[in-house]
Amino acid sequence: MKPLLEGNEDPRLVLIAREIGAISDADIVRWASRHAAPQNYAEDIDYLRLVRCNPGNADALGSARGHLRSLITRRFPDFNDRSMEASEIAREMFLRRLRTYLQDDIDPLHVCRMVSPIEERYEFPHWLGDLYNACDWTDERTTREQASHLRGAIEQILADNAESPANGGN
Repeated sequence: MKPLLEGNEDPRLVLIAREIGAISDADIVRWASRHAAPQNYAEDIDYLRLVRCNPGNADALGSARGHLRSLITRRFPDFNDRSMEASEIAREMFLRRLRTYLQDDIDPLHVCRMVSPIEERYEFPHWLGDLYNACDWTDERTTREQASHLRGAIEQILADNAESPANGGN
């Protein structure tokens, strides 16, 4: 599976992606290992802990989100992960994750796991479309073939958000 994050993303985007379930704690660590941090946080203790984290160590990996959150709290004190700015970041990450689904890169549950955190955090945003209903009855055993209807729902969400599934964006 191609990583959703490339390493050049702002840490606030990474946190929002994790909060909505678009990425995992291991993805945070992979991001940190590829990220070239600017001066304002390159020596931050929590950033360094992320960079030095052993993804094979479950305890260290389980602390990744907390380290990222601490870094953001210290270095970006005005950032609110429930703000309109954060909602727009969440929308962008959500759409990016949907495009990876259309490229056959992830399973249905990975997409469907994002519904609840997005609904709770951003109060049922319109850009979520009808994914809640499309994900009904989806679990870890659901295959792409069993969730063939999901593709149509995702294509509709991308169209509603003025994106073409074929070209991957605007």
